[in-house]
Amino acid sequence: MLTKPSNTVLYFAPHQDDELLTMGIDIAASVKNGYDVHVIIVTDGASSNVRLRLGNREFCDQCHEQHVFDLTKEDFTATRDQELFGSCEALGVKRENVHFPEERIVDGQVTLDRTKEIMKDFIERIDPECTVCTIYPNAPEAHHKDHRTLGLAAVELMNEGVIKHLVTMEEPYVAVEVEHAKGEEPTVFYAPDDIAQQIEKAVASYFLWDPANKRYAVGYHSVPNEMNQLITEKALYYHTYE
Repeated sequence: MLTKPSNTVLYFAPHQDDELLTMGIDIAASVKNGYDVHVIIVTDGASSNVRLRLGNREFCDQCHEQHVFDLTKEDFTATRDQELFGSCEALGVKRENVHFPEERIVDGQVTLDRTKEIMKDFIERIDPECTVCTIYPNAPEAHHKDHRTLGLAAVELMNEGVIKHLVTMEEPYVAVEVEHAKGEEPTVFYAPDDIAQQIEKAVASYFLWDPANKRYAVGYHSVPNEMNQLITEKALYYHTYE
């Protein structure tokens, strides 16, 4: 798997589930290889249309139940965070190494300057020599502005000397759908069996439907195809920067 010059690795993701869909294989591999792994989610994740769907009073074919769950944005963020914690636990990340900014960005309102501030803050507090991992900034902007912005912020911080070591990772479906310029194709890594099993357990956290305990399978309602693609293909697409 990827060799990282520093023993500390910071994974920056825009929303709860991006840490798994785009970077989960590398997170599990880094933990397995003895790195000090931290996961940082920069937004509240509250703008997903799943929140409104959970209260639309319609029968859901996915969970086989009527959607009668009127969640506030705060409640919705909390249930998404629980999915995140379960995912990170399955990947081997210690709970105290899962972080949020003191003031989380409103989902959908990620800006370059604010993202750079958040990244710089965590880098300075945790390990200035760390390796930073985030999303490669080539996703279609119309649908993934938050995703692109994290990648662009990281590249700028590397050019400014704040980030010493940088790896970016493409969302699997973007990696196979977007045409890359020659020489800019991602490197592909396929998860070995032990990490593939961790990925399946992490996906299960996003598929957990248990309204009595405030678990609403947000990941399952939001991106089931992408989750299943990750389980089926077990592929990581990444770019390293020198």
